Amino acid sequence: MHYATACSLILVALAVSADPVHAQDAPPQGQKLVGRIHDANRAAKKRQALSLSEEADNAHVRYAKAKKEIEDTTGITFSMEASVMSQWGTPNGGYGAVQAMFTPAVNWDAFNVAGLGAGSFQFHFMSAQYWSGVTGTSRGSAIDLISPINNQPTANQQFVQLTYTHRFPGNWLSISLGQYAFSNFDGNAYANDQQVNFIGYSLTQNGSQNYSQAGLGAYAQINPTKEITLAGGFQDANDFSGSYIQFSTLGQGQYAWFGYAAWSPSVGGWGQGTYSLLYYNQPGVSRQPLASEGLSFSASQPIGDKWGLFLRANTAWRSSFAIQSSIAGGAVYNDPLNRDPDDQVGFAMAWNATNMALYSGTFVRPSETMMELYWAWSAHRTLLVTPNVQLYLQPALAPTNEVAAVFTIRVTQLF
Repeated sequence: MHYATACSLILVALAVSADPVHAQDAPPQGQKLVGRIHDANRAAKKRQALSLSEEADNAHVRYAKAKKEIEDTTGITFSMEASVMSQWGTPNGGYGAVQAMFTPAVNWDAFNVAGLGAGSFQFHFMSAQYWSGVTGTSRGSAIDLISPINNQPTANQQFVQLTYTHRFPGNWLSISLGQYAFSNFDGNAYANDQQVNFIGYSLTQNGSQNYSQAGLGAYAQINPTKEITLAGGFQDANDFSGSYIQFSTLGQGQYAWFGYAAWSPSVGGWGQGTYSLLYYNQPGVSRQPLASEGLSFSASQPIGDKWGLFLRANTAWRSSFAIQSSIAGGAVYNDPLNRDPDDQVGFAMAWNATNMALYSGTFVRPSETMMELYWAWSAHRTLLVTPNVQLYLQPALAPTNEVAAVFTIRVTQLF
């Protein structure tokens, strides 16, 4: 992307955000914004609505009422998922890796002025910790996998999003300025959240992801119709980890950029699905010297209230990561015992092609295939207990083993 184009986007966003704030009684409505923080808060609002529909004066009902009152009074919506899980591998997997993850998200609808539009601020943070001597990386290496056994195989923290967003009148255009992740535009309704749904790497994100975790920049979202979303943006490519807000390299060049298109049709009595395509371009930087680009397709479609189907297909050119390409698909089944609407069973498969350029002169299979099954049990709307098993066929780095497995117990508290 040309530097002049990048500067023009920043200037537009700064001009909008400089307008004084005017309080409103009701939060802005209309354009459905894309991003993990917006997905997280929409899911939290759905759980909140279920809690508020109950007549019993339980703790989670009182909590839902308090959140609703805060939102109505201040325009602030917040949510957090806190999870702890233990993972064991076989053969030769050894002791379990214990991971804790915390993902707070806050959105503040600051103002909505007729003729000017609506302004809001977003904050989304992720902290992954390992409370054991082993990590997801070491556990996966012990059983000879190229595929990480979870979404965050090493301990790290990420400022996933810290942005100002302005939605212009007409609910068709928005511009966001600040720190954000390209993964906001690479999601899936059923295969995008390690704390709630699947756990294996290729079933929680773009399996061949070669872009940075987050960076400072700007992006625009356009909705020419209710069913079509277009987006594009850029960010400082030098901040590859997103572990802090890196101002030191902003404006010095090396910009990553992306383009995104999505179609969200309502299919008969099934419900509204989403079919999206992401292209990204990542220049070479000190943390990842090899410049690369990638393409990612994602599809998710509910089949009524019970079933959900999904597909992910992605690849990266000149990749620095062990997975060159990935294809994943599966299904979820909601409330299988008609016990709790947050209960869910999921089954999926993923095929991961090996980046052979990284293993010159070393034994490696051209690919490995994995399957995953989980059953999430809900307690009091806010606590999920999930047994999970991943089965890997022909682990890519194993010359003799034909099968490897990972067993997981996960507990998630939803706030």
